[in-house]
Amino acid sequence: MRKLGLTLGALLVWFGITTTAHRVQDTVGAPPVIRFPNANSRQTYFTIHNIWEAWEISRGEGVRVGILDHSFGYDEHEGLYAGGENFQTDEWGTYFGSESHHGFWMAATLREVAPQVEIYALGTYSSDEYAKVGAMIRAIDWAIKHDLDVLTYSAARISTENRPRLDAAVDRALEHGIVTTFIHYPHPGNLLPTWLGPRSGDDEREPDVNILHYDYQLIFTERYLNWLERGSDSGYRPYLSISSTSPVTAGFVAMLKSVQPNLQPADYKQILMQTSRSLTFEGQHAPRVVDIAAALRRVQP
Repeated sequence: MRKLGLTLGALLVWFGITTTAHRVQDTVGAPPVIRFPNANSRQTYFTIHNIWEAWEISRGEGVRVGILDHSFGYDEHEGLYAGGENFQTDEWGTYFGSESHHGFWMAATLREVAPQVEIYALGTYSSDEYAKVGAMIRAIDWAIKHDLDVLTYSAARISTENRPRLDAAVDRALEHGIVTTFIHYPHPGNLLPTWLGPRSGDDEREPDVNILHYDYQLIFTERYLNWLERGSDSGYRPYLSISSTSPVTAGFVAMLKSVQPNLQPADYKQILMQTSRSLTFEGQHAPRVVDIAAALRRVQP
């Protein structure tokens, strides 16, 4: 047990994190989530997208963002969700309220970037893609009915067989003025994010914006323990995920919408792209890194 505690401490020092994290006492009965409250307050994160300056203009107040995902811990996190609905029809649906995993992490990431948004949990995941897309379609129609402003999704690319069904629902959302930030989804109306590097083969087209892909603020204990077992040189990182790019982008759109709510989805996309800048990060070239403060200045009355 002492070895685990020392390793966590060493990792905190390596990250440059000085505040106290929840300590892992042992592997049995360890908390399901390890929080690092100040991790993303470092300038190397917030200044890449100029978030601190952007907060002087907007923090997303009053904007309603729906997350299409699973395992939100919907019943466990008071104050995090403004509402939501579970559209899952298989065993994954049982995790909507009680399990805190990918959906909860998406919500926590979104709240960190745009702390005043209203977050809606929309349970959509299934191991069967046809069922999953069906749940996504029902969630999108629910979002239209309830006047949500932004929808975000971070999971695997949808196959060509199921794309037409999803495309039709996204078309309805776009016509209603909802901005979508779906990862690996090449629909021309979708605001497609990627990491600070070359596009993934799953993207199918050039992404619209580049987003920092680190998520230090919250690490799941199980993944951290797996990382310890594999060793720090294994290539696996429990604090790195391209999934973070979608909720971060959704947060940026929410900040824009809170200042200028009446633009079309394509307008928000163009504003983020036109005010972006190129950046070389960790040896990778990112052509359109979002500068959210510059984007907000563009839409200010």
